[in-house]
Amino acid sequence: MDNKMLVKNNAFITAKYNLTLDENRLFVYILYNIQKNKNGLSCTIKREDFSNIFKNRTNSTVKGVTKVLDDIKKKSIYFKENLEDGSINWGSYVFLMGYVYNNKSDSFKIEVPERVYNLLMQYIDGYTPITLQTWLGLKNTYAQRFYDLLRMWSGTKNIISYKVYDLKMYFQIEDKYPNFKDFKRRVIVPAVTELNNTGYFEIDFKENKVGRKVDSIDFIVKDLDKRKYFTKDDTTKEILSKVIEEVAVTSENIIIDDKEETILKPNDSTSIENINDPKGFEFEPFVPDETLFTKGTLRSFKKDFKDIDFKNEYMERAFDDAVMITLDRDDVETIKASSYKFFKGTLENKIVEYKIEEKEDIKHKKEMDMHW
Repeated sequence: MDNKMLVKNNAFITAKYNLTLDENRLFVYILYNIQKNKNGLSCTIKREDFSNIFKNRTNSTVKGVTKVLDDIKKKSIYFKENLEDGSINWGSYVFLMGYVYNNKSDSFKIEVPERVYNLLMQYIDGYTPITLQTWLGLKNTYAQRFYDLLRMWSGTKNIISYKVYDLKMYFQIEDKYPNFKDFKRRVIVPAVTELNNTGYFEIDFKENKVGRKVDSIDFIVKDLDKRKYFTKDDTTKEILSKVIEEVAVTSENIIIDDKEETILKPNDSTSIENINDPKGFEFEPFVPDETLFTKGTLRSFKKDFKDIDFKNEYMERAFDDAVMITLDRDDVETIKASSYKFFKGTLENKIVEYKIEEKEDIKHKKEMDMHW
């Protein structure tokens, strides 16, 4: 499982569901295989591979795997959708559509619903990289959930706040542990302790009261996990993981260089070309690292991103992030035809995010110059 990564849409992280430890492990492993193989709504997993997921050897037998799959099928996952009118939809879906076991290949073919698949393959509303080796090694189901909830923000925030009610809602234990002391003792402390014991986190937390009741919790987080990607000289460099925060920027007009410009939402329908200024791009486009591509994908990259200036530090960071995610997800050293579509979509999303960040930085700098 070394360096294996699931790029998890944040809709999964803020969904309401309640799976056991092994059910959660299996579901995430299914998501990883579907995302990696890109063969549609299903994936095929050999039974021997389940021994890497389940600590209990009984669960790795045909009967054991079948039981866990059946138990997952009986449960629902509730996805949240924020509507433009300010209201919220909660949609109920099954985790799995079904599965088939083949005794000759000793493998399971497992199918997920279209809604789950679409969320798995789309990231425009925000996503979080999950390191499988660390995640599957967790022995507490609440530690699994907190891993996701904290990593969703740990690349951009040191203090991450959650309402107690929201945490219970995500875990579907609203009616459990009415006394906060029990919730803290049975849920928060064991989860935080285990995450700290991985060596990839340093987490502390502080309770916030409204009156005499604990209303929210501030988690003070240092995320020490790392990612690997391949650089120009074909050596491996380690960089601190950057988890992209769901960008909740509303469209607004700002003044930059005496011109009125619009900050776009990440899901704005405006194309990438419309939010960049392609001045002077009549020559061969700059590619930060051509060795990352095969001959065919390099040609596609130059054609698809000919109007993007990757000498710009923000666009270079977008490129590096997209490369990191693609190479880690597929566990490869070059971007081939099978990976290019995923890479292209990831880079397009990154360009939007970093363009927004660049404009915000310019705006902030101008405001600072005005005041100082």
